Amino acid sequence: MSDAAKTIDTPESQPTDEVRAFRLTGGVLDAGMSSMATFVAALVAARILTDTELGVYAVFYTAFNFGQVIANNLVYIPSEVLVVSWPVAARLRAMKQTTRLALGPSLAGASAVGIATLIAAQVAESSLVVPLTVTAGITTFLWPTQDHVRRMLHIAELSWHAAAVSVVQFVTVLTSIGALLVLDVPAAWIPYGSLGIANATSLITGLALARHYHIRTRRRDLAAGTDPIKLRLRELVHAGSWLLAGVGAPTLAAMGSATIITFVAGPDILGYAEAARIVAQPVLVLGTGLGFVLGPRLMRAAIAREPAVSRSIHLRFNTIVVVSAASYAVLAAWPWPGNPMSTLLPHAFEVPWLVPVTIAAHVVMAAVVLLLQELMAARQARLIGLVGMLSAPLQLLAAATAGVTGAFARPMSMVAGAGARPVSYT
Repeated sequence: MSDAAKTIDTPESQPTDEVRAFRLTGGVLDAGMSSMATFVAALVAARILTDTELGVYAVFYTAFNFGQVIANNLVYIPSEVLVVSWPVAARLRAMKQTTRLALGPSLAGASAVGIATLIAAQVAESSLVVPLTVTAGITTFLWPTQDHVRRMLHIAELSWHAAAVSVVQFVTVLTSIGALLVLDVPAAWIPYGSLGIANATSLITGLALARHYHIRTRRRDLAAGTDPIKLRLRELVHAGSWLLAGVGAPTLAAMGSATIITFVAGPDILGYAEAARIVAQPVLVLGTGLGFVLGPRLMRAAIAREPAVSRSIHLRFNTIVVVSAASYAVLAAWPWPGNPMSTLLPHAFEVPWLVPVTIAAHVVMAAVVLLLQELMAARQARLIGLVGMLSAPLQLLAAATAGVTGAFARPMSMVAGAGARPVSYT
Protein backbone atom coordinates (compact mmCIF):
# COMPACT_ATOMS: atom_id res chain seq x y z
CA MET A 1 0.00 0.00 0.00
CA SER A 2 1.30 3.46 -0.84
CA ASP A 3 2.17 6.19 1.65
CA ALA A 4 -1.08 7.93 0.78
CA ALA A 5 -3.07 4.92 1.86
CA LYS A 6 -1.24 4.78 5.16
CA THR A 7 -1.67 8.43 6.05
CA ILE A 8 -3.27 9.04 9.43
CA ASP A 9 -4.52 12.47 10.40
CA THR A 10 -1.97 14.17 12.58
CA PRO A 11 -2.95 15.89 15.84
CA GLU A 12 -2.41 19.24 14.14
CA SER A 13 -4.94 18.33 11.45
CA GLN A 14 -7.60 17.19 13.87
CA PRO A 15 -10.77 19.32 13.87
CA THR A 16 -11.67 21.60 16.75
CA ASP A 17 -14.39 20.71 19.25
CA GLU A 18 -16.74 23.15 17.51
CA VAL A 19 -16.18 21.48 14.15
CA ARG A 20 -16.66 18.03 15.71
CA ALA A 21 -19.92 19.14 17.31
CA PHE A 22 -21.02 20.54 13.95
CA ARG A 23 -20.32 17.22 12.24
CA LEU A 24 -21.93 15.28 15.06
CA THR A 25 -25.12 17.28 14.59
CA GLY A 26 -24.98 16.59 10.85
CA GLY A 27 -24.46 12.89 11.51
CA VAL A 28 -27.42 12.61 13.86
CA LEU A 29 -29.59 14.60 11.43
CA ASP A 30 -28.48 12.30 8.61
CA ALA A 31 -29.32 9.11 10.49
CA GLY A 32 -32.46 10.70 11.86
CA MET A 33 -33.81 11.69 8.44
CA SER A 34 -32.87 8.34 6.89
CA SER A 35 -34.48 6.40 9.70
CA MET A 36 -37.48 8.72 9.70
CA ALA A 37 -37.98 7.69 6.09
CA THR A 38 -38.12 4.01 7.07
CA PHE A 39 -40.13 4.91 10.16
CA VAL A 40 -42.78 6.73 8.14
CA ALA A 41 -42.99 3.85 5.67
CA ALA A 42 -43.30 1.37 8.54
CA LEU A 43 -45.84 3.61 10.27
CA VAL A 44 -47.94 3.70 7.12
CA ALA A 45 -47.64 -0.09 6.88
CA ALA A 46 -48.86 -0.41 10.47
CA ARG A 47 -51.80 1.88 9.73
CA ILE A 48 -52.98 0.38 6.41
CA LEU A 49 -52.18 -3.31 6.97
CA THR A 50 -53.98 -5.68 9.33
CA ASP A 51 -52.11 -7.24 12.26
CA THR A 52 -51.60 -10.44 10.27
CA GLU A 53 -50.43 -8.54 7.17
CA LEU A 54 -48.06 -6.50 9.35
CA GLY A 55 -46.57 -9.77 10.58
CA VAL A 56 -45.88 -10.75 6.96
CA TYR A 57 -44.40 -7.30 6.38
CA ALA A 58 -42.07 -7.97 9.35
CA VAL A 59 -40.77 -11.12 7.63
CA PHE A 60 -39.92 -9.04 4.55
CA TYR A 61 -38.30 -6.44 6.81
CA THR A 62 -35.89 -9.06 8.15
CA ALA A 63 -35.15 -10.20 4.58
CA PHE A 64 -34.54 -6.57 3.60
CA ASN A 65 -32.04 -6.24 6.46
CA PHE A 66 -30.28 -9.46 5.51
CA GLY A 67 -30.10 -8.51 1.84
CA GLN A 68 -28.22 -5.30 2.66
CA VAL A 69 -25.57 -7.22 4.57
CA ILE A 70 -23.99 -8.84 1.51
CA ALA A 71 -22.83 -5.77 -0.45
CA ASN A 72 -22.25 -3.75 2.72
CA ASN A 73 -19.93 -6.22 4.37
CA LEU A 74 -18.22 -7.78 1.36
CA VAL A 75 -17.38 -4.53 -0.42
CA TYR A 76 -18.54 -1.29 1.10
CA ILE A 77 -17.41 -1.49 4.72
CA PRO A 78 -13.97 -3.05 3.96
CA SER A 79 -13.38 -0.29 1.40
CA GLU A 80 -14.46 2.37 3.91
CA VAL A 81 -11.97 1.01 6.45
CA LEU A 82 -9.21 1.46 3.86
CA VAL A 83 -10.39 4.86 2.66
CA VAL A 84 -10.65 6.37 6.15
CA SER A 85 -6.84 6.41 6.36
CA TRP A 86 -6.42 8.16 2.98
CA PRO A 87 -5.96 11.93 2.72
CA VAL A 88 -9.35 13.58 3.12
CA ALA A 89 -9.34 15.05 -0.38
CA ALA A 90 -8.97 11.61 -2.00
CA ARG A 91 -11.64 9.69 -0.09
CA LEU A 92 -14.72 10.37 -2.18
CA ARG A 93 -12.86 9.51 -5.38
CA ALA A 94 -12.95 5.84 -4.35
CA MET A 95 -16.72 5.65 -4.87
CA LYS A 96 -16.43 5.10 -8.60
CA GLN A 97 -14.61 1.88 -7.80
CA THR A 98 -16.71 0.75 -4.85
CA THR A 99 -20.10 1.14 -6.53
CA ARG A 100 -18.89 -0.83 -9.55
CA LEU A 101 -17.39 -3.62 -7.44
CA ALA A 102 -20.55 -3.92 -5.33
CA LEU A 103 -22.98 -4.39 -8.22
CA GLY A 104 -22.90 -8.20 -8.12
CA PRO A 105 -23.18 -8.45 -4.31
CA SER A 106 -26.05 -5.94 -4.38
CA LEU A 107 -27.96 -8.13 -6.85
CA ALA A 108 -27.26 -11.18 -4.67
CA GLY A 109 -28.58 -9.31 -1.65
CA ALA A 110 -31.78 -8.36 -3.44
CA SER A 111 -32.37 -12.00 -4.31
CA ALA A 112 -32.49 -12.79 -0.57
CA VAL A 113 -35.99 -11.30 -0.57
CA GLY A 114 -37.01 -14.52 -2.31
CA ILE A 115 -36.55 -16.31 1.02
CA ALA A 116 -39.21 -14.10 2.57
CA THR A 117 -41.43 -14.77 -0.44
CA LEU A 118 -41.26 -18.53 0.15
CA ILE A 119 -42.06 -18.08 3.84
CA ALA A 120 -44.87 -15.56 3.33
CA ALA A 121 -46.51 -17.68 0.62
CA GLN A 122 -47.33 -20.25 3.29
CA VAL A 123 -49.46 -17.85 5.34
CA ALA A 124 -50.57 -15.02 3.00
CA GLU A 125 -52.31 -14.43 -0.31
CA SER A 126 -50.40 -13.57 -3.49
CA SER A 127 -52.06 -10.13 -3.51
CA LEU A 128 -49.89 -9.32 -0.47
CA VAL A 129 -46.81 -11.41 -1.22
CA VAL A 130 -46.18 -10.28 -4.83
CA PRO A 131 -46.16 -6.49 -4.15
CA LEU A 132 -43.94 -6.94 -1.09
CA THR A 133 -41.54 -9.13 -3.07
CA VAL A 134 -41.19 -6.66 -5.96
CA THR A 135 -40.89 -3.48 -3.90
CA ALA A 136 -38.71 -4.97 -1.15
CA GLY A 137 -36.40 -6.46 -3.79
CA ILE A 138 -35.86 -3.11 -5.50
CA THR A 139 -35.32 -1.31 -2.19
CA THR A 140 -32.90 -3.97 -0.96
CA PHE A 141 -30.84 -3.58 -4.14
CA LEU A 142 -30.59 0.21 -3.84
CA TRP A 143 -30.27 0.70 -0.09
CA PRO A 144 -26.65 -0.49 0.53
CA THR A 145 -25.27 1.83 -2.16
CA GLN A 146 -27.29 4.79 -0.90
CA ASP A 147 -26.06 4.06 2.65
CA HIS A 148 -22.47 3.76 1.42
CA VAL A 149 -22.61 7.10 -0.38
CA ARG A 150 -23.80 8.79 2.81
CA ARG A 151 -21.12 7.10 4.93
CA MET A 152 -18.46 8.13 2.42
CA LEU A 153 -19.63 11.75 2.69
CA HIS A 154 -19.12 11.47 6.45
CA ILE A 155 -15.68 9.93 5.94
CA ALA A 156 -14.84 12.83 3.62
CA GLU A 157 -15.86 15.16 6.48
CA LEU A 158 -18.97 16.33 4.62
CA SER A 159 -21.56 15.28 7.21
CA TRP A 160 -24.01 17.99 6.22
CA HIS A 161 -23.89 16.81 2.61
CA ALA A 162 -24.88 13.36 3.90
CA ALA A 163 -27.68 14.95 5.90
CA ALA A 164 -28.93 16.68 2.74
CA VAL A 165 -29.13 13.27 1.02
CA SER A 166 -31.25 11.93 3.88
CA VAL A 167 -33.49 14.96 3.83
CA VAL A 168 -34.15 14.29 0.14
CA GLN A 169 -34.90 10.68 1.01
CA PHE A 170 -37.34 11.65 3.76
CA VAL A 171 -39.16 14.25 1.67
CA THR A 172 -39.43 11.82 -1.23
CA VAL A 173 -40.91 9.12 1.00
CA LEU A 174 -43.58 11.54 2.22
CA THR A 175 -44.34 12.69 -1.31
CA SER A 176 -44.43 9.14 -2.68
CA ILE A 177 -46.72 7.88 0.06
CA GLY A 178 -49.11 10.78 -0.50
CA ALA A 179 -49.14 10.22 -4.27
CA LEU A 180 -49.64 6.46 -3.97
CA LEU A 181 -52.51 6.92 -1.52
CA VAL A 182 -54.18 9.54 -3.73
CA LEU A 183 -53.84 7.20 -6.73
CA ASP A 184 -55.52 4.48 -4.63
CA VAL A 185 -52.64 2.05 -5.18
CA PRO A 186 -53.18 -1.25 -3.27
CA ALA A 187 -51.79 -1.01 0.26
CA ALA A 188 -49.14 -3.70 -0.13
CA TRP A 189 -47.31 -1.67 -2.79
CA ILE A 190 -46.94 1.46 -0.66
CA PRO A 191 -44.44 0.86 2.20
CA TYR A 192 -41.50 -0.53 0.21
CA GLY A 193 -42.63 1.15 -3.00
CA SER A 194 -42.22 4.58 -1.42
CA LEU A 195 -38.85 3.56 0.05
CA GLY A 196 -37.65 2.33 -3.34
CA ILE A 197 -38.55 5.63 -5.01
CA ALA A 198 -36.90 7.57 -2.17
CA ASN A 199 -33.71 5.50 -2.31
CA ALA A 200 -33.35 6.01 -6.05
CA THR A 201 -33.86 9.78 -5.66
CA SER A 202 -31.50 10.19 -2.70
CA LEU A 203 -28.83 7.98 -4.30
CA ILE A 204 -28.80 10.20 -7.38
CA THR A 205 -28.57 13.25 -5.09
CA GLY A 206 -25.65 11.78 -3.12
CA LEU A 207 -23.72 10.85 -6.25
CA ALA A 208 -24.30 14.35 -7.65
CA LEU A 209 -23.00 15.99 -4.46
CA ALA A 210 -19.95 13.71 -4.44
CA ARG A 211 -19.26 14.46 -8.10
CA HIS A 212 -19.56 18.20 -7.48
CA TYR A 213 -17.04 17.95 -4.63
CA HIS A 214 -14.73 15.84 -6.80
CA ILE A 215 -14.81 18.34 -9.67
CA ARG A 216 -14.26 21.26 -7.29
CA THR A 217 -11.20 19.65 -5.66
CA ARG A 218 -9.74 17.65 -8.56
CA ARG A 219 -7.02 20.15 -9.46
CA ARG A 220 -5.89 20.38 -5.84
CA ASP A 221 -5.95 16.58 -5.48
CA LEU A 222 -3.76 16.07 -8.54
CA ALA A 223 -1.30 18.71 -7.36
CA ALA A 224 -1.05 16.96 -4.00
CA GLY A 225 -0.61 13.55 -5.60
CA THR A 226 -3.70 12.11 -3.91
CA ASP A 227 -4.91 9.73 -6.60
CA PRO A 228 -6.85 6.95 -4.89
CA ILE A 229 -5.40 3.47 -4.51
CA LYS A 230 -6.88 0.85 -6.83
CA LEU A 231 -9.32 -1.32 -4.88
CA ARG A 232 -9.50 -5.01 -5.79
CA LEU A 233 -12.64 -7.08 -5.29
CA ARG A 234 -10.72 -10.16 -4.20
CA GLU A 235 -8.93 -8.27 -1.44
CA LEU A 236 -12.13 -6.57 -0.25
CA VAL A 237 -14.05 -9.85 -0.21
CA HIS A 238 -11.21 -11.52 1.67
CA ALA A 239 -11.30 -8.76 4.28
CA GLY A 240 -15.11 -8.69 4.38
CA SER A 241 -15.88 -12.43 4.40
CA TRP A 242 -15.51 -12.74 8.15
CA LEU A 243 -17.43 -9.51 8.62
CA LEU A 244 -20.19 -10.90 6.40
CA ALA A 245 -20.31 -14.00 8.60
CA GLY A 246 -20.31 -11.92 11.77
CA VAL A 247 -23.08 -9.56 10.68
CA GLY A 248 -24.86 -11.85 8.24
CA ALA A 249 -25.35 -14.76 10.63
CA PRO A 250 -27.25 -12.69 13.24
CA THR A 251 -29.23 -10.93 10.49
CA LEU A 252 -30.17 -14.26 8.92
CA ALA A 253 -31.04 -15.51 12.39
CA ALA A 254 -33.35 -12.49 12.78
CA MET A 255 -35.17 -13.65 9.67
CA GLY A 256 -35.31 -17.15 11.10
CA SER A 257 -36.61 -15.78 14.38
CA ALA A 258 -39.41 -13.91 12.63
CA THR A 259 -40.31 -17.12 10.79
CA ILE A 260 -40.34 -19.14 14.00
CA ILE A 261 -42.55 -16.59 15.77
CA THR A 262 -44.90 -16.52 12.77
CA PHE A 263 -45.45 -20.27 12.80
CA VAL A 264 -45.29 -20.85 16.58
CA ALA A 265 -47.31 -17.87 17.84
CA GLY A 266 -48.96 -16.56 14.65
CA PRO A 267 -48.35 -13.64 12.27
CA ASP A 268 -50.61 -11.38 14.35
CA ILE A 269 -48.29 -11.80 17.36
CA LEU A 270 -45.31 -10.92 15.16
CA GLY A 271 -47.36 -7.92 14.03
CA TYR A 272 -47.58 -6.66 17.62
CA ALA A 273 -43.82 -7.13 18.01
CA GLU A 274 -43.19 -5.28 14.74
CA ALA A 275 -45.32 -2.35 15.90
CA ALA A 276 -43.30 -2.21 19.14
CA ARG A 277 -40.07 -2.30 17.13
CA ILE A 278 -41.23 0.71 15.12
CA VAL A 279 -41.92 2.66 18.34
CA ALA A 280 -38.47 1.76 19.71
CA GLN A 281 -36.64 2.57 16.48
CA PRO A 282 -35.52 6.13 17.45
CA VAL A 283 -33.04 4.61 19.91
CA LEU A 284 -31.27 2.73 17.12
CA VAL A 285 -31.53 5.84 14.93
CA LEU A 286 -29.52 7.78 17.48
CA GLY A 287 -26.92 5.01 17.80
CA THR A 288 -26.53 4.83 14.03
CA GLY A 289 -26.21 8.62 13.71
CA LEU A 290 -23.53 8.77 16.39
CA GLY A 291 -21.77 5.86 14.71
CA PHE A 292 -21.66 7.70 11.38
CA VAL A 293 -19.70 10.56 12.93
CA LEU A 294 -17.76 8.90 15.77
CA GLY A 295 -17.01 5.76 13.75
CA PRO A 296 -14.31 7.24 11.47
CA ARG A 297 -12.52 8.76 14.49
CA LEU A 298 -12.74 5.43 16.31
CA MET A 299 -11.37 3.57 13.30
CA ARG A 300 -8.42 5.96 13.07
CA ALA A 301 -7.79 5.40 16.79
CA ALA A 302 -7.89 1.64 16.28
CA ILE A 303 -5.46 1.85 13.35
CA ALA A 304 -3.12 4.11 15.36
CA ARG A 305 -3.53 1.89 18.47
CA GLU A 306 -4.74 4.64 20.78
CA PRO A 307 -6.82 2.81 23.45
CA ALA A 308 -7.39 5.95 25.54
CA VAL A 309 -9.05 7.67 22.59
CA SER A 310 -11.15 4.56 21.88
CA ARG A 311 -12.36 4.35 25.49
CA SER A 312 -13.28 8.04 25.48
CA ILE A 313 -15.34 7.65 22.28
CA HIS A 314 -17.11 4.53 23.58
CA LEU A 315 -17.94 6.24 26.88
CA ARG A 316 -19.37 9.26 25.10
CA PHE A 317 -21.38 7.07 22.72
CA ASN A 318 -22.82 4.80 25.42
CA THR A 319 -23.67 7.67 27.76
CA ILE A 320 -25.59 9.55 25.07
CA VAL A 321 -27.47 6.42 23.95
CA VAL A 322 -28.46 5.23 27.43
CA VAL A 323 -29.55 8.65 28.71
CA SER A 324 -31.49 9.38 25.53
CA ALA A 325 -33.17 5.96 25.55
CA ALA A 326 -34.25 6.40 29.15
CA SER A 327 -35.66 9.85 28.38
CA TYR A 328 -37.48 8.53 25.32
CA ALA A 329 -38.92 5.62 27.31
CA VAL A 330 -40.49 8.07 29.77
CA LEU A 331 -42.34 9.66 26.86
CA ALA A 332 -43.12 6.71 24.58
CA ALA A 333 -42.95 3.41 26.47
CA TRP A 334 -46.51 3.43 27.87
CA PRO A 335 -49.89 4.53 26.51
CA TRP A 336 -50.83 7.86 28.09
CA PRO A 337 -52.45 11.03 26.69
CA GLY A 338 -49.12 12.74 26.04
CA ASN A 339 -47.67 9.82 24.06
CA PRO A 340 -48.25 10.36 20.30
CA MET A 341 -47.12 6.79 19.58
CA SER A 342 -50.08 5.33 21.44
CA THR A 343 -52.34 7.14 18.96
CA LEU A 344 -50.29 6.43 15.84
CA LEU A 345 -49.46 2.80 16.70
CA PRO A 346 -52.01 1.50 19.19
CA HIS A 347 -51.17 -2.12 18.27
CA ALA A 348 -47.69 -1.66 19.75
CA PHE A 349 -49.29 -1.34 23.19
CA GLU A 350 -51.63 -4.33 22.92
CA VAL A 351 -49.15 -6.36 24.98
CA PRO A 352 -48.25 -4.61 28.27
CA TRP A 353 -44.53 -3.86 28.75
CA LEU A 354 -43.65 -4.91 25.19
CA VAL A 355 -42.55 -1.42 24.12
CA PRO A 356 -40.19 -0.71 27.08
CA VAL A 357 -38.62 -4.15 26.70
CA THR A 358 -38.10 -3.49 22.99
CA ILE A 359 -36.55 -0.08 23.73
CA ALA A 360 -34.10 -1.79 26.08
CA ALA A 361 -33.30 -4.33 23.37
CA HIS A 362 -32.50 -1.51 20.96
CA VAL A 363 -30.03 -0.01 23.47
CA VAL A 364 -28.15 -3.32 23.45
CA MET A 365 -28.22 -3.42 19.64
CA ALA A 366 -26.92 0.15 19.42
CA ALA A 367 -23.88 -0.82 21.50
CA VAL A 368 -22.75 -3.15 18.70
CA VAL A 369 -22.66 -0.35 16.06
CA LEU A 370 -19.38 1.21 17.18
CA LEU A 371 -17.73 -2.06 18.21
CA LEU A 372 -17.99 -3.49 14.72
CA GLN A 373 -16.29 -0.46 13.17
CA GLU A 374 -13.48 -0.52 15.72
CA LEU A 375 -12.81 -4.24 15.38
CA MET A 376 -12.83 -4.05 11.60
CA ALA A 377 -10.28 -1.21 11.64
CA ALA A 378 -8.18 -3.22 14.11
CA ARG A 379 -8.26 -6.13 11.64
CA GLN A 380 -10.29 -8.35 13.95
CA ALA A 381 -12.77 -9.47 11.29
CA ARG A 382 -12.25 -13.11 12.16
CA LEU A 383 -13.36 -12.44 15.75
CA ILE A 384 -16.43 -10.62 14.43
CA GLY A 385 -17.28 -13.63 12.25
CA LEU A 386 -16.82 -16.25 14.94
CA VAL A 387 -18.82 -14.36 17.56
CA GLY A 388 -21.60 -13.58 15.08
CA MET A 389 -21.95 -17.23 14.12
CA LEU A 390 -22.02 -18.28 17.77
CA SER A 391 -24.63 -15.68 18.73
CA ALA A 392 -27.05 -16.62 15.94
CA PRO A 393 -28.25 -19.88 17.58
CA LEU A 394 -29.05 -17.94 20.76
CA GLN A 395 -31.40 -15.71 18.74
CA LEU A 396 -33.21 -18.74 17.33
CA LEU A 397 -33.51 -20.37 20.75
CA ALA A 398 -35.03 -17.19 22.19
CA ALA A 399 -37.49 -17.00 19.29
CA ALA A 400 -38.48 -20.62 19.88
CA THR A 401 -39.98 -19.58 23.24
CA ALA A 402 -42.73 -17.71 21.38
CA GLY A 403 -45.29 -20.34 22.33
CA VAL A 404 -44.85 -19.22 25.94
CA THR A 405 -43.48 -15.67 25.72
CA GLY A 406 -45.54 -14.54 22.71
CA ALA A 407 -44.52 -11.18 21.26
CA PHE A 408 -41.71 -10.85 23.84
CA ALA A 409 -39.83 -13.55 21.93
CA ARG A 410 -38.73 -10.96 19.39
CA PRO A 411 -36.97 -8.46 21.71
CA MET A 412 -35.62 -11.46 23.65
CA SER A 413 -34.13 -12.71 20.40
CA MET A 414 -32.60 -9.28 19.72
CA VAL A 415 -30.96 -9.20 23.15
CA ALA A 416 -29.75 -12.80 22.90
CA GLY A 417 -27.99 -12.09 19.63
CA ALA A 418 -26.75 -8.54 20.15
CA GLY A 419 -25.94 -8.90 23.85
CA ALA A 420 -23.69 -11.90 23.31
CA ARG A 421 -21.50 -10.00 20.87
CA PRO A 422 -20.04 -7.13 22.95
CA VAL A 423 -19.59 -9.54 25.88
CA SER A 424 -17.66 -11.93 23.64
CA TYR A 425 -15.64 -9.17 21.95
CA THR A 426 -14.33 -7.94 25.29
